[in-house]
Amino acid sequence: VCSSDLSNRATVVRMNSFLRMYYTGVPVVLRRWMSLSRTWGRKRFYKNALAQKSENGYSVHLDHRSLRTPMRKPFVVPTEGLAVVVAQEWGAQGAIIKQPLMHLTALCNTVIDQPTNRTKDVVIEHILGSLATDTICYRADEPDDLVLMQQREWDPILEWFNARFNLNLSATTSLFQLSSVDQSSLQPLATYLSQLSPWALTGLEHCLDCSKSVIVSVALFEGRLNAQDATNLALLETKHQTQRWGNVEWQHDIEAQDLKSRMAASLLIASLSQRS
Repeated sequence: VCSSDLSNRATVVRMNSFLRMYYTGVPVVLRRWMSLSRTWGRKRFYKNALAQKSENGYSVHLDHRSLRTPMRKPFVVPTEGLAVVVAQEWGAQGAIIKQPLMHLTALCNTVIDQPTNRTKDVVIEHILGSLATDTICYRADEPDDLVLMQQREWDPILEWFNARFNLNLSATTSLFQLSSVDQSSLQPLATYLSQLSPWALTGLEHCLDCSKSVIVSVALFEGRLNAQDATNLALLETKHQTQRWGNVEWQHDIEAQDLKSRMAASLLIASLSQRS
């Protein structure tokens, strides 16, 4: 998949782990749905996808064409490992390119194009502000089995987050309690976010947008959770509904797999963009 040998075997391990999670882990029902959606995407126009060294980093080539972003900028990433996995994402496409499912490519495009022109401080402010509506902190007051499920599954990660960032967040059923979080108490979390690279910060914000939880997103990035665990916590209320009322054919499996693959891509762009 690459024009040169990878020097870091850990990169290969992470790459293979991601591909197994992202492709072979897709439920049969989702693979069938993807195969039926022949008109969703464009026809594949290349045979091979390769990662190559470029002047400012590493690029991806589709046969002899250099990959470009939606804003027509050269697609250049900081590390070979990240370029290799993006090339794998393109190489894994079938006769029809399913770009809406190519989450890692989309995240890289966002970093390169910066379509919203937001500064790093603005992104951090958005993440900190989202803590006031974090899914993990807002609980149901009924039915009892859901209340107990949330306590059992969500309380441990909330306690970890409080200890990690010296916070005192608590669960609530009120829509107003967390909205008054003292901003000065968030400084340790703000410092942590400021130390992330633009690639990692974009991944974390994407994870937040998918999971509706700063706590789950940071726990994933800190290694407290893996992508499957993070997905389970984010979809806990959906799990309760399916246990009570049954699974909606295709819908719930697709939702869970899509969220898991997005979280995996968010984590992967953060880890693989780090220069050794």
